[in-house]
Amino acid sequence: MGGKPTVKASSDGRNLNEAIAETVGERVIRGELAPGARLLETQLAESLGVSRGPVREALRLLEKRRLVRILPRRGAVVTELSARDVDRLYDVVIPLYQLLAEKTAEHWRPEDLPPLYTVIEDLNRAAARGDVSDYFERNFTFARACAPVVDNPLLDELFADLEPALRRVLYRSWTQRAAAMDQHLDWMRQLVRQVTDRDTAGARDSIRRIGELERELARDALARP
Repeated sequence: MGGKPTVKASSDGRNLNEAIAETVGERVIRGELAPGARLLETQLAESLGVSRGPVREALRLLEKRRLVRILPRRGAVVTELSARDVDRLYDVVIPLYQLLAEKTAEHWRPEDLPPLYTVIEDLNRAAARGDVSDYFERNFTFARACAPVVDNPLLDELFADLEPALRRVLYRSWTQRAAAMDQHLDWMRQLVRQVTDRDTAGARDSIRRIGELERELARDALARP
């Protein structure tokens, strides 16, 4: 109690730079660090109980993930989030998810299906409780369930780099429009059925519907004060 918070390399193999990036990035995602806020290396290092070197590397990781910009003579600042940013993100994310769903539908084996069913079970439980925070987190498990089936390291890297920006957009959307969970969940159920039926065309269409719904929610959330 009362001690200074620290960030350490984790037992699951993440190094210190990554652990710091995750901690700071989550604060950006949840709006605790506002767009335009300056992120001073010295202050972050002191607050996290680490040296400046790992903080500097963590900020570079966050810049790659589009949560931070590093500006000459100003240092790191939290990126702005506009409707145009949302459109750019979903113009890339929707085709990537369509590719992921299509390849999963083509290549799954029986042992690959339980994680996909678990995705829907977890989303069902979160929606039944009206737990927006849990539904938000579970929303990302579909891609994680598909990744081992597709087995494409390049696709994995693209999703890893885009997920923080997508989490930031969706966190703001779901906290303001929880009522959209029912429609979103219906399409997620349909998507998993189509993947397990090897219906690649149907899966691509469901991804398009889900992506466009999320885009609409994000743009609406940004338009609100």
